[in-house]
Amino acid sequence: MSDMSEEREALRGAVADYLDANFPIDTVHRIANGKESVAADEWSKVAQGLGLAGLVIPEEFGGQGAGFGELGVVLQEFGRTLAPLPMLSSAALGTLPFLLSTDDAVRRPYLEALAAGSAPAALALTEESDSWPQAPQATTAVQSGDHWHVSGAKHYVLDNGGATFYVVSAATAHGIGLFVVDGADVVRTELHAIDLTRPQANIAFDQAPAVALVVHVGDELTRLQDLAAILVSSEQLGGADAVMRMFVEYAKIRVQFGRIIGSFQAIKHMCANTLVEVEKARGAAEDAADRAAEGEPDLALAASLAKVATSEAYTNATLTNIRVHGGIGYTWEHPAHLYFRRSRSTSALFGTPAEHREALLVGLGY
Repeated sequence: MSDMSEEREALRGAVADYLDANFPIDTVHRIANGKESVAADEWSKVAQGLGLAGLVIPEEFGGQGAGFGELGVVLQEFGRTLAPLPMLSSAALGTLPFLLSTDDAVRRPYLEALAAGSAPAALALTEESDSWPQAPQATTAVQSGDHWHVSGAKHYVLDNGGATFYVVSAATAHGIGLFVVDGADVVRTELHAIDLTRPQANIAFDQAPAVALVVHVGDELTRLQDLAAILVSSEQLGGADAVMRMFVEYAKIRVQFGRIIGSFQAIKHMCANTLVEVEKARGAAEDAADRAAEGEPDLALAASLAKVATSEAYTNATLTNIRVHGGIGYTWEHPAHLYFRRSRSTSALFGTPAEHREALLVGLGY
Protein backbone atom coordinates (compact mmCIF):
# COMPACT_ATOMS: atom_id res chain seq x y z
CA MET A 1 0.00 0.00 0.00
CA SER A 2 1.36 3.42 -0.94
CA ASP A 3 1.85 6.22 1.56
CA MET A 4 -1.03 8.09 -0.07
CA SER A 5 -3.32 5.08 0.32
CA GLU A 6 -2.30 4.78 3.97
CA GLU A 7 -3.07 8.45 4.53
CA ARG A 8 -6.47 8.10 2.89
CA GLU A 9 -7.34 5.04 4.92
CA ALA A 10 -6.31 6.82 8.12
CA LEU A 11 -8.57 9.71 7.13
CA ARG A 12 -11.39 7.31 6.31
CA GLY A 13 -11.00 5.64 9.69
CA ALA A 14 -11.10 8.92 11.61
CA VAL A 15 -14.19 10.12 9.76
CA ALA A 16 -15.91 6.74 10.13
CA ASP A 17 -15.26 6.71 13.89
CA TYR A 18 -16.77 10.18 14.28
CA LEU A 19 -19.83 9.44 12.13
CA ASP A 20 -20.51 6.05 13.72
CA ALA A 21 -20.33 7.61 17.18
CA ASN A 22 -22.44 10.68 16.42
CA PHE A 23 -24.72 9.69 13.56
CA PRO A 24 -25.64 6.00 13.72
CA ILE A 25 -28.48 5.19 11.36
CA ASP A 26 -31.05 5.18 14.19
CA THR A 27 -30.12 8.76 15.02
CA VAL A 28 -30.27 9.78 11.36
CA HIS A 29 -33.68 8.12 11.12
CA ARG A 30 -34.99 10.15 14.08
CA ILE A 31 -33.62 13.35 12.56
CA ALA A 32 -35.28 12.54 9.23
CA ASN A 33 -38.57 11.98 11.08
CA GLY A 34 -38.29 15.31 12.89
CA LYS A 35 -37.92 13.65 16.30
CA GLU A 36 -34.37 14.90 16.82
CA SER A 37 -32.23 17.72 15.45
CA VAL A 38 -28.57 18.37 14.76
CA ALA A 39 -26.86 20.70 17.22
CA ALA A 40 -26.39 24.19 15.78
CA ASP A 41 -22.64 24.13 16.43
CA GLU A 42 -22.04 20.58 15.19
CA TRP A 43 -20.59 21.64 11.82
CA SER A 44 -18.18 24.15 13.35
CA LYS A 45 -17.09 21.47 15.85
CA VAL A 46 -16.41 19.09 12.98
CA ALA A 47 -14.50 21.84 11.16
CA GLN A 48 -12.29 22.49 14.15
CA GLY A 49 -11.89 18.90 15.28
CA LEU A 50 -11.44 17.00 12.01
CA GLY A 51 -10.88 19.82 9.54
CA LEU A 52 -13.53 18.46 7.19
CA ALA A 53 -15.14 21.79 6.34
CA GLY A 54 -11.90 22.99 4.76
CA LEU A 55 -10.54 19.67 3.58
CA VAL A 56 -9.65 20.81 0.04
CA ILE A 57 -9.10 24.47 0.92
CA PRO A 58 -5.41 25.49 0.68
CA GLU A 59 -3.59 25.79 3.98
CA GLU A 60 -2.95 29.51 3.42
CA PHE A 61 -6.70 30.05 3.78
CA GLY A 62 -7.06 27.93 6.90
CA GLY A 63 -7.84 24.62 5.19
CA GLN A 64 -6.18 21.22 5.12
CA GLY A 65 -4.84 21.43 1.57
CA ALA A 66 -6.02 17.93 0.67
CA GLY A 67 -7.04 16.83 -2.83
CA PHE A 68 -10.18 15.52 -4.46
CA GLY A 69 -9.08 11.95 -3.80
CA GLU A 70 -9.20 12.57 -0.06
CA LEU A 71 -12.46 14.48 -0.39
CA GLY A 72 -13.91 11.51 -2.26
CA VAL A 73 -12.99 9.18 0.59
CA VAL A 74 -14.72 11.44 3.12
CA LEU A 75 -17.81 11.77 0.94
CA GLN A 76 -18.02 7.99 0.74
CA GLU A 77 -18.26 7.86 4.53
CA PHE A 78 -20.94 10.52 4.61
CA GLY A 79 -22.82 8.59 1.95
CA ARG A 80 -22.47 5.43 4.00
CA THR A 81 -24.06 6.98 7.08
CA LEU A 82 -26.39 9.61 5.55
CA ALA A 83 -25.08 12.02 8.21
CA PRO A 84 -27.15 15.24 7.90
CA LEU A 85 -24.23 17.67 7.79
CA PRO A 86 -23.26 20.00 4.91
CA MET A 87 -20.27 17.96 3.77
CA LEU A 88 -21.44 17.67 0.17
CA SER A 89 -23.37 20.93 -0.01
CA SER A 90 -20.75 23.23 1.56
CA ALA A 91 -17.35 21.58 2.00
CA ALA A 92 -17.52 20.05 -1.48
CA LEU A 93 -19.94 21.78 -3.87
CA GLY A 94 -20.01 25.15 -2.12
CA THR A 95 -16.22 25.33 -2.06
CA LEU A 96 -15.64 24.46 -5.73
CA PRO A 97 -16.22 27.95 -7.21
CA PHE A 98 -13.62 29.49 -4.92
CA LEU A 99 -11.08 26.89 -5.98
CA LEU A 100 -11.64 27.95 -9.60
CA SER A 101 -11.00 31.59 -8.75
CA THR A 102 -7.44 32.92 -8.83
CA ASP A 103 -8.25 36.24 -7.15
CA ASP A 104 -7.07 35.79 -3.57
CA ALA A 105 -8.50 39.14 -2.50
CA VAL A 106 -11.97 38.01 -3.53
CA ARG A 107 -11.90 34.43 -2.36
CA ARG A 108 -9.91 34.69 0.88
CA PRO A 109 -12.72 35.76 3.26
CA TYR A 110 -15.05 33.08 1.92
CA LEU A 111 -12.49 30.29 2.00
CA GLU A 112 -11.50 31.21 5.54
CA ALA A 113 -15.14 31.23 6.66
CA LEU A 114 -15.80 27.92 4.91
CA ALA A 115 -12.75 26.30 6.47
CA ALA A 116 -13.83 27.43 9.94
CA GLY A 117 -17.29 25.96 9.43
CA SER A 118 -18.81 29.28 10.48
CA ALA A 119 -20.48 30.12 7.15
CA PRO A 120 -21.76 27.14 5.14
CA ALA A 121 -22.23 27.79 1.44
CA ALA A 122 -24.39 26.26 -1.27
CA LEU A 123 -23.86 26.00 -5.01
CA ALA A 124 -26.91 27.10 -7.01
CA LEU A 125 -26.76 26.31 -10.74
CA THR A 126 -30.02 24.60 -11.67
CA GLU A 127 -32.91 26.60 -13.12
CA GLU A 128 -36.45 25.60 -13.98
CA SER A 129 -35.22 23.39 -16.79
CA ASP A 130 -33.32 20.60 -15.08
CA SER A 131 -31.40 19.53 -18.17
CA TRP A 132 -27.69 18.92 -17.93
CA PRO A 133 -25.28 20.60 -18.33
CA GLN A 134 -26.85 23.74 -16.92
CA ALA A 135 -26.29 27.23 -18.30
CA PRO A 136 -28.06 30.22 -16.74
CA GLN A 137 -30.88 31.58 -18.84
CA ALA A 138 -33.35 33.18 -16.44
CA THR A 139 -30.71 34.38 -13.97
CA THR A 140 -28.86 37.55 -14.91
CA ALA A 141 -26.35 39.89 -13.31
CA VAL A 142 -26.04 43.58 -14.16
CA GLN A 143 -23.06 45.74 -13.27
CA SER A 144 -23.46 49.28 -11.97
CA GLY A 145 -20.10 50.89 -11.29
CA ASP A 146 -18.16 48.49 -9.09
CA HIS A 147 -21.28 46.65 -7.97
CA TRP A 148 -23.31 43.77 -9.35
CA HIS A 149 -26.98 42.98 -8.84
CA VAL A 150 -28.39 39.53 -9.52
CA SER A 151 -31.95 38.59 -10.40
CA GLY A 152 -33.51 35.21 -11.06
CA ALA A 153 -34.19 31.90 -9.39
CA LYS A 154 -32.46 28.59 -8.78
CA HIS A 155 -34.03 25.22 -8.12
CA TYR A 156 -33.18 22.03 -6.21
CA VAL A 157 -30.43 23.71 -4.19
CA LEU A 158 -28.72 21.47 -1.64
CA ASP A 159 -28.33 23.80 1.32
CA ASN A 160 -29.04 21.63 4.39
CA GLY A 161 -31.74 23.93 5.64
CA GLY A 162 -30.21 27.26 4.69
CA ALA A 163 -26.78 28.54 3.72
CA THR A 164 -25.01 31.67 4.94
CA PHE A 165 -24.30 32.50 1.32
CA TYR A 166 -25.09 31.05 -2.09
CA VAL A 167 -22.85 30.90 -5.14
CA VAL A 168 -25.13 31.39 -8.14
CA SER A 169 -24.44 31.28 -11.85
CA ALA A 170 -25.72 34.22 -13.87
CA ALA A 171 -25.50 35.50 -17.42
CA THR A 172 -23.75 38.84 -17.88
CA ALA A 173 -22.79 41.02 -20.83
CA HIS A 174 -19.32 39.48 -20.58
CA GLY A 175 -20.34 35.84 -20.30
CA ILE A 176 -21.34 33.59 -17.42
CA GLY A 177 -20.24 34.53 -13.93
CA LEU A 178 -20.43 32.98 -10.49
CA PHE A 179 -21.65 35.42 -7.86
CA VAL A 180 -21.87 35.33 -4.09
CA VAL A 181 -25.34 36.25 -2.82
CA ASP A 182 -25.94 36.62 0.89
CA GLY A 183 -28.46 34.19 2.31
CA ALA A 184 -30.37 37.13 3.79
CA ASP A 185 -31.01 38.47 0.28
CA VAL A 186 -32.75 35.40 -1.12
CA VAL A 187 -36.29 34.15 -0.74
CA ARG A 188 -35.95 30.51 0.20
CA THR A 189 -38.75 28.01 -0.39
CA GLU A 190 -38.26 24.67 1.33
CA LEU A 191 -38.92 21.68 -0.93
CA HIS A 192 -40.72 18.53 0.11
CA ALA A 193 -37.84 16.57 -1.34
CA ILE A 194 -37.75 12.82 -1.68
CA ASP A 195 -34.53 12.74 0.38
CA LEU A 196 -35.57 13.23 4.01
CA THR A 197 -32.00 13.41 5.27
CA ARG A 198 -30.87 16.48 3.30
CA PRO A 199 -33.07 19.60 2.95
CA GLN A 200 -33.32 21.22 -0.46
CA ALA A 201 -34.83 24.52 -1.52
CA ASN A 202 -35.72 26.78 -4.40
CA ILE A 203 -34.28 30.26 -4.03
CA ALA A 204 -35.25 33.52 -5.71
CA PHE A 205 -33.64 36.96 -5.72
CA ASP A 206 -34.55 40.27 -7.34
CA GLN A 207 -31.81 42.86 -7.78
CA ALA A 208 -29.94 41.21 -4.93
CA PRO A 209 -26.56 42.84 -4.34
CA ALA A 210 -23.83 40.39 -5.28
CA VAL A 211 -21.31 40.45 -2.45
CA ALA A 212 -18.62 39.37 -4.89
CA LEU A 213 -18.02 38.17 -8.43
CA VAL A 214 -16.09 34.99 -7.76
CA VAL A 215 -15.06 34.29 -11.32
CA HIS A 216 -16.16 34.65 -14.94
CA VAL A 217 -16.29 30.97 -15.72
CA GLY A 218 -16.83 30.79 -19.48
CA ASP A 219 -16.00 27.22 -20.49
CA GLU A 220 -15.09 26.49 -16.87
CA LEU A 221 -18.79 26.12 -16.05
CA THR A 222 -18.70 22.70 -17.72
CA ARG A 223 -15.65 21.74 -15.67
CA LEU A 224 -17.40 22.91 -12.51
CA GLN A 225 -20.35 20.66 -13.26
CA ASP A 226 -18.07 17.74 -14.10
CA LEU A 227 -16.31 18.15 -10.75
CA ALA A 228 -19.68 18.36 -9.02
CA ALA A 229 -20.81 15.12 -10.69
CA ILE A 230 -17.62 13.40 -9.54
CA LEU A 231 -18.16 14.51 -5.94
CA VAL A 232 -21.76 13.31 -5.96
CA SER A 233 -20.55 9.99 -7.38
CA SER A 234 -18.19 9.54 -4.44
CA GLU A 235 -21.06 9.99 -2.01
CA GLN A 236 -23.24 7.58 -4.00
CA LEU A 237 -20.52 4.95 -3.89
CA GLY A 238 -20.47 5.09 -0.10
CA GLY A 239 -24.23 4.64 0.03
CA ALA A 240 -24.25 1.74 -2.42
CA ASP A 241 -21.54 -0.06 -0.48
CA ALA A 242 -23.36 0.47 2.83
CA VAL A 243 -26.65 -0.85 1.46
CA MET A 244 -24.96 -3.92 0.00
CA ARG A 245 -23.35 -4.72 3.34
CA MET A 246 -26.70 -4.19 5.06
CA PHE A 247 -28.57 -6.79 3.06
CA VAL A 248 -25.68 -9.25 2.96
CA GLU A 249 -25.55 -9.24 6.77
CA TYR A 250 -29.31 -9.67 6.94
CA ALA A 251 -29.16 -12.59 4.50
CA LYS A 252 -26.72 -14.32 6.87
CA ILE A 253 -29.09 -14.30 9.84
CA ARG A 254 -32.65 -14.32 8.48
CA VAL A 255 -34.25 -17.77 8.63
CA GLN A 256 -37.13 -18.70 6.36
CA PHE A 257 -38.54 -22.17 5.68
CA GLY A 258 -36.00 -23.50 8.14
CA ARG A 259 -32.99 -22.15 6.25
CA ILE A 260 -30.78 -19.07 6.28
CA ILE A 261 -32.06 -17.05 3.31
CA GLY A 262 -28.49 -16.40 2.17
CA SER A 263 -28.34 -20.06 1.19
CA PHE A 264 -31.07 -19.60 -1.44
CA GLN A 265 -29.71 -19.33 -4.96
CA ALA A 266 -31.84 -16.30 -5.82
CA ILE A 267 -30.49 -14.37 -2.83
CA LYS A 268 -26.93 -15.42 -3.68
CA HIS A 269 -27.36 -14.06 -7.19
CA MET A 270 -28.71 -10.76 -5.86
CA CYS A 271 -25.71 -10.37 -3.57
CA ALA A 272 -23.20 -11.33 -6.26
CA ASN A 273 -24.72 -9.06 -8.90
CA THR A 274 -24.71 -6.11 -6.51
CA LEU A 275 -21.09 -6.74 -5.55
CA VAL A 276 -20.07 -6.64 -9.22
CA GLU A 277 -21.98 -3.40 -9.81
CA VAL A 278 -20.60 -1.70 -6.70
CA GLU A 279 -17.00 -2.65 -7.47
CA LYS A 280 -17.33 -1.39 -11.05
CA ALA A 281 -18.76 1.84 -9.68
CA ARG A 282 -15.89 2.06 -7.19
CA GLY A 283 -13.34 1.89 -9.97
CA ALA A 284 -15.10 4.59 -11.97
CA ALA A 285 -15.70 6.96 -9.04
CA GLU A 286 -12.25 6.69 -7.50
CA ASP A 287 -10.54 7.00 -10.88
CA ALA A 288 -12.54 10.17 -11.61
CA ALA A 289 -11.64 11.65 -8.21
CA ASP A 290 -7.96 10.89 -8.79
CA ARG A 291 -8.08 12.50 -12.24
CA ALA A 292 -9.64 15.61 -10.67
CA ALA A 293 -6.91 15.63 -8.02
CA GLU A 294 -4.24 15.47 -10.73
CA GLY A 295 -5.77 18.52 -12.41
CA GLU A 296 -6.59 16.83 -15.71
CA PRO A 297 -8.12 19.51 -17.95
CA ASP A 298 -10.73 17.26 -19.55
CA LEU A 299 -12.80 15.40 -16.97
CA ALA A 300 -15.98 15.02 -19.01
CA LEU A 301 -15.70 11.33 -19.88
CA ALA A 302 -14.48 10.31 -16.43
CA ALA A 303 -17.24 12.32 -14.76
CA SER A 304 -19.98 10.87 -16.94
CA LEU A 305 -18.74 7.31 -16.54
CA ALA A 306 -18.61 7.72 -12.76
CA LYS A 307 -22.06 9.30 -12.54
CA VAL A 308 -23.66 6.56 -14.63
CA ALA A 309 -21.95 3.73 -12.74
CA THR A 310 -22.60 5.01 -9.22
CA SER A 311 -26.16 6.18 -9.88
CA GLU A 312 -27.21 2.82 -11.27
CA ALA A 313 -25.28 0.76 -8.71
CA TYR A 314 -26.82 2.75 -5.85
CA THR A 315 -30.37 2.61 -7.18
CA ASN A 316 -30.18 -1.12 -7.88
CA ALA A 317 -28.59 -1.83 -4.50
CA THR A 318 -31.36 -0.01 -2.64
CA LEU A 319 -34.02 -1.99 -4.51
CA THR A 320 -32.23 -5.26 -3.75
CA ASN A 321 -31.95 -4.21 -0.11
CA ILE A 322 -35.71 -3.82 0.14
CA ARG A 323 -36.34 -7.14 -1.62
CA VAL A 324 -33.91 -9.10 0.54
CA HIS A 325 -35.40 -7.65 3.73
CA GLY A 326 -38.88 -8.58 2.57
CA GLY A 327 -41.85 -7.03 4.35
CA ILE A 328 -39.81 -5.10 6.92
CA GLY A 329 -37.85 -3.43 4.13
CA TYR A 330 -41.00 -1.65 3.00
CA THR A 331 -41.80 -0.15 6.40
CA TRP A 332 -41.23 3.40 7.58
CA GLU A 333 -39.41 2.11 10.67
CA HIS A 334 -36.63 0.44 8.67
CA PRO A 335 -33.87 2.70 7.25
CA ALA A 336 -33.99 1.03 3.82
CA HIS A 337 -36.24 3.77 2.47
CA LEU A 338 -33.79 6.49 3.54
CA TYR A 339 -31.10 5.03 1.27
CA PHE A 340 -33.65 4.44 -1.49
CA ARG A 341 -34.65 8.11 -1.29
CA ARG A 342 -31.04 9.31 -1.31
CA SER A 343 -30.24 7.15 -4.34
CA ARG A 344 -33.16 8.62 -6.28
CA SER A 345 -32.28 12.17 -5.31
CA THR A 346 -28.57 11.98 -6.14
CA SER A 347 -29.24 10.15 -9.40
CA ALA A 348 -30.82 13.35 -10.73
CA LEU A 349 -28.10 15.71 -9.47
CA PHE A 350 -25.75 17.16 -12.09
CA GLY A 351 -27.06 14.96 -14.85
CA THR A 352 -29.15 11.81 -14.90
CA PRO A 353 -27.62 8.51 -16.03
CA ALA A 354 -29.43 8.92 -19.38
CA GLU A 355 -27.95 12.39 -19.90
CA HIS A 356 -24.47 11.20 -19.01
CA ARG A 357 -24.77 8.22 -21.35
CA GLU A 358 -25.60 10.66 -24.13
CA ALA A 359 -22.58 12.77 -23.13
CA LEU A 360 -20.37 9.68 -23.25
CA LEU A 361 -21.54 8.83 -26.77
CA VAL A 362 -20.91 12.37 -27.96
CA GLY A 363 -17.55 12.52 -26.24
CA LEU A 364 -16.47 9.26 -27.86
CA GLY A 365 -17.52 10.49 -31.29
CA TYR A 366 -20.65 8.42 -31.86
